[in-house]
Amino acid sequence: MSWLSPLLVLLLDLVGGPAGPDPKELEVMAQRALARVEKLRGQKLSKPLKMGVKDKEQITGFIQGRLKEEYGPEKVRGEGELLKLQGLLPTELDYGGFITRLLAEQVAGFYDHTRQELHIAAWLPIFLQEPVMAHEIFHAVQDQEWGGGKLIDSKVYTHDAVLAHAALLEGDATVVMFNYQQMELGVDITESPLGISAIAASLPMQMASPQFPVMAVAPDYLKQSLIFPYQQGLLFIGALRRGGMSWADVRKIYDDPPASTEQILHPERYHPTRDVPSAVTVPPLGWADYKRTWDGTAGEFHHRQILLSKLALTAAIAGAAGWDGDLTAVEEGPGGSVAYTLSTWDTAEDAAEFAKALKEAQALRPEPRGHLVMRQRDADLAYAFARDEGQATRAVDHLMQNGVVTRR
Repeated sequence: MSWLSPLLVLLLDLVGGPAGPDPKELEVMAQRALARVEKLRGQKLSKPLKMGVKDKEQITGFIQGRLKEEYGPEKVRGEGELLKLQGLLPTELDYGGFITRLLAEQVAGFYDHTRQELHIAAWLPIFLQEPVMAHEIFHAVQDQEWGGGKLIDSKVYTHDAVLAHAALLEGDATVVMFNYQQMELGVDITESPLGISAIAASLPMQMASPQFPVMAVAPDYLKQSLIFPYQQGLLFIGALRRGGMSWADVRKIYDDPPASTEQILHPERYHPTRDVPSAVTVPPLGWADYKRTWDGTAGEFHHRQILLSKLALTAAIAGAAGWDGDLTAVEEGPGGSVAYTLSTWDTAEDAAEFAKALKEAQALRPEPRGHLVMRQRDADLAYAFARDEGQATRAVDHLMQNGVVTRR
């Protein structure tokens, strides 16, 4: 689910209410919001903003189309298999179908960077429309002026980087939304550490509303992945501002965006000192009739979530904190699926700490939980999940013999 954040749905302040206002009224409101957003951040769009009002059915169709265009059914299935093997999803879950329903339920409006068009949700109550528009209109600014849409292209960037870029985009747009609501007072939420922390802390509670029945039954991993760009992105922008960055400096980030969720979770590893992730490559297993259906950098956020699914928050954060790079892949074939990772850590001690925590988390998973095989070499840790222990062992052998880590 981490990798589906490029859909950029808005989760904030959704409540029930009467039918939405007249579409013409909404388009007038959007033009007014555009002028105010341009003034708020001192950045005008270079070309007119296309916009249109969409109903739920149209929104759902768009999400299904984006999943197909961006990922395709094989990659979506491979991602689901990865999460199931790692114990993050129930084995019986229809991952692609569930994700579509989840995103359609949560969306409140969106800017489509592929078509450069603002889609306004027809059903949203009038008093929520304008702040939501401000958020989504700022995505248009990000896209037109700074190439924001290109930053979430999964064909160009690895998956962890896409999620980090999504956090930059959503965090900055969320700041705009809240500042927009208090524009007449000249309030900047990034100047209030307690205020921005309170807003970030409130986001999961908003998602827990009984009005979201699909979200209510979603596995914790999917909930955390969906909120990450908004919550952690907001905290990231706030931390950079407190660290002395002006809004002009923040604008420059789009030319040199965070490269990993590690940098989002630990803003000091982006600024003032850059902690660039190590590069990890692993060739396919080469087993007869096996095909790699998903691969990418899972990142610190994902490693934290693997632990958090069974361990306490403090233990999960500590266990994943030394992440420095990885290559994670899923291969599917006649003998079953295998998910394997070659990871590298800041120190050998960090690698050992994650391995210990991962073993503890795996032991707490209910049966049938499959098999986890791990092997450490200095600061590198290879591990694999499979329903067959022999396959997991063979995959780890492959990682240790053929994987390449280029430390940076």
